[in-house]
Amino acid sequence: MRINKKLPDWGVGLAFTLVFLFITTTGVFDFTAALELKTLDLRSRITASEERDPDIELVVVTDNDISELGPFPWSRDVLALCIDNLALAGAKVIALNILLREPQEGPGLRAVRHLRASYELSGLAQQGAGLVFYKELSKTLAGLDNDSKLYKALEKAGNVVLPISFDLQSSSHDIKAPAFVSRHAFDRTEGLEKEGARHDLKWFSKLEPLVPSFAEAAAGIGHVNFFKDQDGYVRNQDHVLGYLKDIYVPSFSLAIVKVFKNLKNEDMTVVFGEGINLRISPSSVVSVPVIDSHMRTPIKWSEGPAAGFNQTPFVKVLKNQVQTSLFRDKIVIIGATAPGISNRFATPISGNLPAVEVVANSVANILNQNFIFRPDWLPIIEFFILAVFGFFITLVLPRMNAELGAFTSLGLVVGYFGIGTALFLFSNTWLRVAPSILLLVVGYVLLISKRFLSAGKTKENGVAYSSELNELTDFPSRSQGSFNLVLEEFRRLPLEEGKTKNLLYTLGLGYEQNGQFSKALATYGLIMEHRGNFKDLNERVRRLENMDASLSAGSWAGRQDDEGTPVDMETKPSFERYELLRELGRGKTGVVYEAQDTRTKQIVAVKAVNLAEFGEGIADEVADRVFREAESAGLLIHPNIVSIYDFGKENGLVYISMEYVEGQDLEHYTRLGHLLPLRETLDIVAGVADTLEYAHSKGIVHGDIKPANIIRIKKTNDVKLTDFGIARVMPSSKHKRGVGPGFPCYMSPEQLSGKKTDGRSDVFSVGVLLFEMLTGQKPFKGDDISDLMLSIARDRHPSAKALNPTVPRIVERIIDKSLEKDIASRYQRAGLMAEQLRKVVAKIDEILAQKRAGF
Repeated sequence: MRINKKLPDWGVGLAFTLVFLFITTTGVFDFTAALELKTLDLRSRITASEERDPDIELVVVTDNDISELGPFPWSRDVLALCIDNLALAGAKVIALNILLREPQEGPGLRAVRHLRASYELSGLAQQGAGLVFYKELSKTLAGLDNDSKLYKALEKAGNVVLPISFDLQSSSHDIKAPAFVSRHAFDRTEGLEKEGARHDLKWFSKLEPLVPSFAEAAAGIGHVNFFKDQDGYVRNQDHVLGYLKDIYVPSFSLAIVKVFKNLKNEDMTVVFGEGINLRISPSSVVSVPVIDSHMRTPIKWSEGPAAGFNQTPFVKVLKNQVQTSLFRDKIVIIGATAPGISNRFATPISGNLPAVEVVANSVANILNQNFIFRPDWLPIIEFFILAVFGFFITLVLPRMNAELGAFTSLGLVVGYFGIGTALFLFSNTWLRVAPSILLLVVGYVLLISKRFLSAGKTKENGVAYSSELNELTDFPSRSQGSFNLVLEEFRRLPLEEGKTKNLLYTLGLGYEQNGQFSKALATYGLIMEHRGNFKDLNERVRRLENMDASLSAGSWAGRQDDEGTPVDMETKPSFERYELLRELGRGKTGVVYEAQDTRTKQIVAVKAVNLAEFGEGIADEVADRVFREAESAGLLIHPNIVSIYDFGKENGLVYISMEYVEGQDLEHYTRLGHLLPLRETLDIVAGVADTLEYAHSKGIVHGDIKPANIIRIKKTNDVKLTDFGIARVMPSSKHKRGVGPGFPCYMSPEQLSGKKTDGRSDVFSVGVLLFEMLTGQKPFKGDDISDLMLSIARDRHPSAKALNPTVPRIVERIIDKSLEKDIASRYQRAGLMAEQLRKVVAKIDEILAQKRAGF
């Protein structure tokens, strides 16, 4: 962002204050909303209750239940038996969080039903043997009719609440509401005269079916629709939704509470814009609050998943293997938690919370009157605080130096967030903190940046602003744009001054500690432009330049010029079959060791992935994907692919054992001064393309082609490809921060955009590899990851011949075709690219032969 140097500091503060006041009062372009939701999530996690609710029990369908009872959904006589057992155990409410859209009729049931109807018409069922047969036929029909068994269980229990769901996708409309909807809908409403009362409520016109007999026997019915915020998280419960013209349907959670508290329809009143009043007794009314005219109620979360409520496996209830007192006088919610059959939502307490637990949290909020509030007066307080912060950055902050301003601003940020957290903890009051904090942070950064832009090039100016420069070294996490701005200002200062060099050195250390190695290198480079070395700068720069190769750790091979790192005997992993000899490299998904197979005495490479580094619930998935990918990679039997020997899991580590190769990865040959001759480069890349053609024919896409994943064996000049499938061990939406499949510089546009990829994506990566090995430069560059991704997606790569005049035109055309953005214009098979490269190699060999022959 450009800042007018002539604009006074107070003008900058005032302008931004007015902008923030406008967006927070009108909601127009409110870029603070997403950040505010994240702060709400943080407060929700901090204040999540660790106590299990005594009134709610969950009966959950788990993977073990499915293993024992067979694929889900089960026949409805199984549900009927479970309901019968819960009713006998004294459950006060049984909430079946399973949609029952259609009758469950198999071919056998339909055939017997038709046979009985035909027999009745024949007149043989009136007496004697015919009557006996008719009774046996009816008994058989009853045994096959599982819907009738469930209906009888619902009717006998008399306290079962069933879910319904609105169809959010269909364009069709219901002409008339089913009878059961009106029977369970709200009867009483207030506040319809308020502006926008009906308009702001969510309205739907299509309801998914519910088997009529079940609806007739249900004690309560409510909707199970949850609506996600813009970031995909579920944070709210809509306890009332509009249906057709004038029907107001309660939530499943509210229907459960209604049965639990023995409420009638007239005991529940929807007050638009305020909440829902429940008359528990003549003298007691519980109000379920809402936070806006859309009638949304934020959910106050308990610890999760599987922590806030007692859970009992379905099979145990089915077999009566639990104490009957466990369910007596309680709400029992039946639902699935097994992956694949249960609806799951991203919530503040879990990114994968089963729907049954979301419902349980909502029910618990009503029972315990534990709601998140936003009183009517709160927006006025927030507006006032925003104005106070605006006053601070407009008139107070410009009078402070950078150090004092930083400490004061930090104190205000911490204090205000602390107040918001305390209000949330002790009174469940949601104070919006993001707008005021963001105004303060942005205001501070812009004012300090403006001071730098206003600084002169002289030594005196450099000394005058040294405190501000020192302050900026405390912000190594700033954006790339601000980084460039600060670095440019340092260029204007007299770097001969030791204090300025110390400031730059401190700034570089901050970036290095935060993992921003490119920024650290740029900062150190500015010092080295003047008088070369400074402190331990040469050593740091050398280590950072090698960081990329060691971090990618694509090479599974030992290197002839690298003795490796000895394994720490006290901290090394332990495997029954493999003795670890030395560490070869650390990668994004694990550590690679040279090891000896104790059974065969063979030297192998072992990659170990520590599952403890991944979040709860992800580790098992990581292990499963490692195994699946290792199995896929193990199918590739090719002389140019590193072989997979073994994989398994020990001591919390997933490991893969593979062929140990001695050589040099191609990363070494992409640097200027180390480029290989043209003929050798083309031969190597053709070999890579041929190998990928083989892999693609087996249905496997590499997805992580880069120089570090290709080993050149010096003895034979052959190449070995590594990391087949390993690059896709982590799922894209669930990986650790900073870990992801592929290396951005070598990714195809479709891979970066998250589209489904095939072998043509690998072709693009091979094109990048060929370009880099011929020119010593990458075809796409950017100041940061976002710029790099945009460059790959939009920019045309530079001419390889312009960078290296020895590159033939035919080779440049091969590069151009492999780097086409349009996947249909690219080589459709890696083998086609390999074929053209080998033709060029053959032509080079022919020319060389003619020269040797004296032509």
